[in-house]
Amino acid sequence: MDMNRFLSDLEFLVNIDCGSNTPTGLHKVIDFFQKKLEKDWKIRIFPQNDGKNPVLVAWNKDIDKIDILMSGHGDTVFPEGTVARWSYNSDGTIATGPGVIDMKSGLLSMIEVAGEFINEDVSIALVINTDEEISSIHSREVIEELGKKSKYAMIFEPARATGTAVIGRKGLVKYQIEFIGLPSHAGNFPDKGINAVLEASNWVVQLSKLHNWEIKNSINVGIIQGGTGVNVVADYALIKFEARSHDIGFFDQINKKIQELKENPIVEGIQVKTSEIGYRPPFVPNENSQKLREYFDESKETLGINYEWEVVGGCSDGNFLNILGVGVVDGLGPVGGEAHTFKEYLDLTSVEDRINVAKKVVEKIMKEK
Repeated sequence: MDMNRFLSDLEFLVNIDCGSNTPTGLHKVIDFFQKKLEKDWKIRIFPQNDGKNPVLVAWNKDIDKIDILMSGHGDTVFPEGTVARWSYNSDGTIATGPGVIDMKSGLLSMIEVAGEFINEDVSIALVINTDEEISSIHSREVIEELGKKSKYAMIFEPARATGTAVIGRKGLVKYQIEFIGLPSHAGNFPDKGINAVLEASNWVVQLSKLHNWEIKNSINVGIIQGGTGVNVVADYALIKFEARSHDIGFFDQINKKIQELKENPIVEGIQVKTSEIGYRPPFVPNENSQKLREYFDESKETLGINYEWEVVGGCSDGNFLNILGVGVVDGLGPVGGEAHTFKEYLDLTSVEDRINVAKKVVEKIMKEK
């Protein structure tokens, strides 16, 4: 591979402000990959979220029967203006900058792997979305439609800091709950008000009781808002929470608890509005996932490259694919760490090894045909 070209492209991509809610930067990322691929690949751009979060899909042969789906995201968690204060930097061994590991380097690795087989007898599709960091709420439908046609999926999210790849992930659900009450003077007419903050507080306590870290079922109420002053009965409150688990049945428990709380409020007259604002099913390895993992283990051994596998708490778009029966292996990008922080880094020495392993796996999949 042309490592100099890889590094030049990486610097260009990292120096784009492209948080999930920064459409201008997201379009720059998609335009970059469209120009890079359009000569050899068939391409379609899906203008999700009124064009704010475009999705690029590229394929070489047959979009209706995909041997290998390769997936990555072009958005980051960093707000607009980040690049002005913290941009790409490299000492030749370590590179830093917003999205350098999560996952600009993974996208370039994915393109390098796929490009090796553009004219071979294997059907490959690529998907690059721009809303993964906000739970792929706009691109999920596109990803699932591709998944229904795919046998295997390679997810080029970053490897862990230790070098391990990912063979399982927790599922995730996010909710926003709004409470509508009635304002009143807290001194003169406290009995005439309907206190939304009080009801919201009860929900926080009751939902949090479902948290059970011993079996890795977690609930975190991360946001609570409401009220305008201590002398006013609060007429509005809001909470947002997420739950994570390897067991999809845990999400059923949460839905049951939400319904129970709605039907049995502690504040008479309160109105409650619930909205699911994010969801990914658990990624629990299926038969095809295990087969793909075997291909990777064999390829690592052939190339003399060593790294292990890990089941993690974070989610990726691989979760959407695994539940459909697609064989998924994740964390195939380069090694790095401190993602989502201003210490984010990429180990440049790991780039070619991870690419070479993935290429060897594609060769093994081709022999199935």
